[in-house]
Amino acid sequence: MNKYTFLLLLICFNTTAMSDLREQYGQPQSEWPLRKTADNQIAAPLQPLKNIAPDASSALIKLGEKLFNDKRLSRDKTVSCAMCHENRLGFTDRRKVAIGIDGLAGTRNTQAIFGIDHWQSFFWDGRAVNAEQQALMPIENPLEMDLNPDLAVERVNLANDYRYFIQGAFQTETLNKQQMAQAIVAFERTFEAPNSLFTQFINEMQNNPKKAIKLLTDQQIEGLHIFRTKAKCMTCHEGALLSDNEFHITGLHFYGRRLQDLGRFDATADPQDKGKFRTPSLLGLEQSKPWMHNGLFSSLGGIVNFYNAGGARPKPRGEYKDDPHFPETTELLHKLELSRAERSALISFLEIL
Repeated sequence: MNKYTFLLLLICFNTTAMSDLREQYGQPQSEWPLRKTADNQIAAPLQPLKNIAPDASSALIKLGEKLFNDKRLSRDKTVSCAMCHENRLGFTDRRKVAIGIDGLAGTRNTQAIFGIDHWQSFFWDGRAVNAEQQALMPIENPLEMDLNPDLAVERVNLANDYRYFIQGAFQTETLNKQQMAQAIVAFERTFEAPNSLFTQFINEMQNNPKKAIKLLTDQQIEGLHIFRTKAKCMTCHEGALLSDNEFHITGLHFYGRRLQDLGRFDATADPQDKGKFRTPSLLGLEQSKPWMHNGLFSSLGGIVNFYNAGGARPKPRGEYKDDPHFPETTELLHKLELSRAERSALISFLEIL
């Protein structure tokens, strides 16, 4: 067999394989190839992200919108919630770490706001257990807005331009901290995940799978297949949120080094939580760059190579050599051995999320 015949056979084989894959993913999701996880668990299927909370009154939402955009909720009246969560950027800020009061840099990357009732905890370390608790924390954080929430409420109650909104939302002349948080969260519940090719695809898949699959290119379908199978991405990125709501050690904690971040430990003080971070959603992925808790990656190629290598596996050295609490990278990560073509296909899929 000469090389030209071999190439022709290879092209025919790849074309047939792709045709089969397109046919498989043009079926209802229950008929798709079995998804694989690193721990052999059943991952939640991909599905549209929908609001699961009761609808709030328009008056409460309007009050929340005003609070969300109000710089008076910061110590020197220069920073608002919206400055780190910009609508045009998918409610992120495109910075490695958040920038707050007096231009101070935070320690972690800003996460997007959407689907908030799907989360079981908030922040990279999960220190807030519900959205209302989370809403007040940036106001008080000395690196963000640096204002006692009680003083923030006082400023709002003294402001003439708030009286109409407070009356409409609560039928009172003043509001308290809990009501302020409630209003902010009511507004945040109106944030939808960015309208991407993936969201169009997964929505259409509920109604007409054969029409839905036509939205994707061959490479994107191959990437979807790799995401669900060989790359085992759904071990942690599953369901409507594309997150398992869990905390994992991926090896980027820099324990004992200049950029150390103890992650979940900051919230629980449990040594077993050192270096753990909450799995982020992958929805609107391109809009939320740079990625990871410290904004370390700015290219999807870098992310894919990182996981293809099995994550980071730092070893304890020097004074930390015998530290019993040195964070060990989760066993869920291991070398994937994805080929260059498979990595390219996976990136092609990730780009449409």
